[in-house]
Amino acid sequence: MQGGTKPLPDAPSCIVAGGSAAVPKPELRMELMDSSYENGWLGSPVVVDLDGDGANEIIATRGAYLIAWDSAGNELWSFREAAQSEPRFWAPPVVADFRDDELPEIVVAAGDQVWMIDGRGEILSGWPREWRYEMRSVAAGDVNSDGQLDVIVASSDHEPDILNAFTAGGDIIDGFPPAATGALGCNDRENCWIAGAFDQNVAIGDLDGDGKQDIVAAQDNAYTGFYHGNGEAFDANPMYEERPKTLGVRYLHDLTLAKQGFADDESRDLQAHFTNTSPTIADIDQDGTYEVIMLGSVQNAGQDYREQGVSLWAVRHDASRLPAFENPVHKPDYLAGLWDLEGNIVAMTNQVAVADIDATRAGLEMIYAGFDGRVHVTYADGQDGGRYIYTMDPDVFTGGVVIGDLSGDGIPEIVFATYSPREGMSHLFVLDAGGNELHKIQLPRLGSMAVPTLADVEGDGTVEILVSTRDTPWDSGEPAVLVYSVPSSTTGCLLWPTARGNNYRNAWVRNHD
Repeated sequence: MQGGTKPLPDAPSCIVAGGSAAVPKPELRMELMDSSYENGWLGSPVVVDLDGDGANEIIATRGAYLIAWDSAGNELWSFREAAQSEPRFWAPPVVADFRDDELPEIVVAAGDQVWMIDGRGEILSGWPREWRYEMRSVAAGDVNSDGQLDVIVASSDHEPDILNAFTAGGDIIDGFPPAATGALGCNDRENCWIAGAFDQNVAIGDLDGDGKQDIVAAQDNAYTGFYHGNGEAFDANPMYEERPKTLGVRYLHDLTLAKQGFADDESRDLQAHFTNTSPTIADIDQDGTYEVIMLGSVQNAGQDYREQGVSLWAVRHDASRLPAFENPVHKPDYLAGLWDLEGNIVAMTNQVAVADIDATRAGLEMIYAGFDGRVHVTYADGQDGGRYIYTMDPDVFTGGVVIGDLSGDGIPEIVFATYSPREGMSHLFVLDAGGNELHKIQLPRLGSMAVPTLADVEGDGTVEILVSTRDTPWDSGEPAVLVYSVPSSTTGCLLWPTARGNNYRNAWVRNHD
């Protein structure tokens, strides 16, 4: 494998905790077994104190089961109601204090239902709620500004809409679904274009600086919706002709073409496609205003030549582009990742982790996997920050990266897992901030489609790496979740520690107060 293309930064991003640049090889600490022998999908594990006793528990989704273990690896309970009718939880569980009782609740979505359960695995009043099949996106945020977290979901079925929002008690929030209620503010058949949400396509955060939380919903076309908390789509920048709302802005690479809303040459002009895009909200240039960061696949405007790599976008709440991203950052090489593989091995989720991994550069870095077998870093000014080749095999994918300091020197590491339809091809990787390989550890069987989680399982101040495996056949004796310890690590610099950046799964990188 090719090493990183950049040296290790010579300044820390976080407070130095007495460590060094040396990161010990992660050691397998625990193997968590799943008595249901279900497959793991895209659900990153969660480490949380479910009952308020001061000791952490671990939860993970397996098929349509949600399982809880104690910090010693003993199974505590499993939530099985979803499995009676649905095949899987696609997205990772959302964990937060929704009901202001100082205890966490858990939200999961499968098929056409979404549940909220307590720390004992019991369904709470007002739930489940039924909506469109299949809900593959679920996240938490206070979108109605009442001071309490809400549940936001997106569905692969876009009729009449992909987006819905519920209070913690299970009531539908006013203005949702936006198109069906008329709150959207544009005609979804004329100047706004809605398609299904087929992956973890939702982000929640304050897009325009008004102190209220908004919603980003990427979808299965070249358009993306930015919504206020009342369901209304954000106004588009006036430069986009006859496109009053952001849902009408077509993400053609050439800004001139995007302004007019159509390609001049359908066979050659390029555009984004956001089917598997997981958007991020972050202030990458540190100007005090949040941007929307998206990694999309690239295709021609005629949509008959789709294997053209990925493009990285950074836009404002009105879909105008940051100066450094007037042309999106295009990584054109294509190895694999756009299409599902055999055996329910799903296509790559286009996730972007945003974090300060190089304190010598202004702004935040964007770290992501392309369709080229590489992990890339892009600086806030749009310049290339290096790359690492993790595979040259078209049957090896990754779900995305996590970011955290595993050595206590204040400089973060990059961690990710790979997966494949072929046994023995998958690994857990640890890279330094320059993209240089530190460790590569064999994973069992088909690897892990889920983004790993960095968390302190035992409460001893050190970080564990949790990996939810792809499959656990009943006769294999293989674990559902692997827990690796990193003895030298500290918990003070976990910048993007799990899928979607946090347990709200809102992908909002907040500025420091």
